[in-house]
Amino acid sequence: MVTKKDIKSNRLAIWFSSIIRWILGLVFVGMAYVFRNDDSAWIVMLFGIVFIVTGFIRPKRCLENEDNCKV
Repeated sequence: MVTKKDIKSNRLAIWFSSIIRWILGLVFVGMAYVFRNDDSAWIVMLFGIVFIVTGFIRPKRCLENEDNCKV
């Protein structure tokens, strides 16, 4: 995720992105657990797990090539 050559603002953006994904993943997994008796709860569980796993992947937009990062 974070490399030694990252500047402070990039590190902050990477950690912020990861933490948001982990929190959203935990929320969806928690909702699936609460509604585990429902037949479609496994879809919400899978969605939450995908969020948690993608929290470990380094985001690339606006970090490697800042010229393409115009909002």
